[in-house]
Amino acid sequence: MMRYIILFFALFLIQYSVLGQTYSLDSCQVLAMNNNKSLKEARMNIHAAELVKKNAFTNYFPKVNAGISIIKSSDNLLKLDIPEMQLPVYDGNLANLANATQFAYIPGMKMGFLDYLNYGYVSAVQPVYAGGQIRNGNKMANLGIEINKQNLALSEDEVKIKTEELFWTIVSLKEKMKTLLRYEVLVDALLKDVEIAQEAGLIQKSDLLKVQLKKNELKTNKLQLNNGIDIVSMALCQHIGITYSKNIKFEDNLTVNDSPLQYLVSSRESIPSRMEFKMLTNAKKIEELKHKRILGEYMPQFAVGVSGLHLDVLENVNTNLLAFATVNIPISGWWGGSYKMKEQKIHIKIAQNKIDETKELLELEMEKNYKNLNEAYERIFVAKKSIAQAEEHHRVIRDNYDAGLVNTSDLLEAQAMLQQTKDAETEALVNYKILLAYYLKSIAK
Repeated sequence: MMRYIILFFALFLIQYSVLGQTYSLDSCQVLAMNNNKSLKEARMNIHAAELVKKNAFTNYFPKVNAGISIIKSSDNLLKLDIPEMQLPVYDGNLANLANATQFAYIPGMKMGFLDYLNYGYVSAVQPVYAGGQIRNGNKMANLGIEINKQNLALSEDEVKIKTEELFWTIVSLKEKMKTLLRYEVLVDALLKDVEIAQEAGLIQKSDLLKVQLKKNELKTNKLQLNNGIDIVSMALCQHIGITYSKNIKFEDNLTVNDSPLQYLVSSRESIPSRMEFKMLTNAKKIEELKHKRILGEYMPQFAVGVSGLHLDVLENVNTNLLAFATVNIPISGWWGGSYKMKEQKIHIKIAQNKIDETKELLELEMEKNYKNLNEAYERIFVAKKSIAQAEEHHRVIRDNYDAGLVNTSDLLEAQAMLQQTKDAETEALVNYKILLAYYLKSIAK
């Protein structure tokens, strides 16, 4: 029994590997969000910005330093050369020192000290006021995280659009392949009829050659379509982070049921939600915080601290604890600092100018994308109407050809026109899907 179960699963896996897996647009979008390498890099940038924030937060706490030094000299650092001398001997009364009558002889000698010492210290300094530099630095770190998150969202939008472009391009090529195969069936049927008619002497050989040339053209087009499908499929697999296989299929519904009007929104409503606009707004805030930090560099700075010192020298060991406070007032720095602050104010104006310019460009982008989307929507109806006309034209030409009223070239032309109109409909549908993605991005949807 177990043998049959194993055999069943083996056959299932073989069948699964042969049939491959089919991906819809939604499943491709999910894979792209999880696997795309540019998004992974954007997420790593967020993590790096979070570490910057954690590092900036440590500036609120005391700075603790410790050190130890051991010095051993090859010779004494302190040397004394004492000459020989006569020291007066007296009874201890300083009044009798000048009248001393006895003296003690001290021979000359050389002495050396301090060839070894060691000391260690520990200090802690707590900034009390630093001109707002620490507070503003932390605000900048928070904005850095926010900008990186907005950049991730912007990258996700770009990845989604590229996914749609690649996906619908594959669908378009496959739909064109279906149209070409149907066209090939018509040409094959026509070729058989023409061969019979040519053998019977009813038509010239040139008509047969025209059909044969058209069949060769279809073979070339089929090869190009197959290569195009493979290349774009490889690009999509790389984009969404899966291994390419010829068994993988990308299929979805290509119909369009919604009009552009239902997506139309005003620029006033959508532009503040655009990630580009949010990033530039935060970039301006960072420039403003930089100005505050520069101002803080030239404000008085106050700190308190404690320090412990251990000293071992000349066989004496001393340990001391110190408490201190420091006030730093940059006086001459204001001269150059005033120019630095004026420079930073210019950067703030540049940032605001960039916001204003981007707002105008985003409005133009929205308007352009909507017009393109509306135009693509109208082309779908034109393409459907053209197909109906081409089918009727092909039917009439086919009837006339069967009746001997038109030649082979007319029928080939009618068949080619029918194929072109169907390809035009496919391109219009795919173009609408892609332009809809661009418009939704431009209105922050």
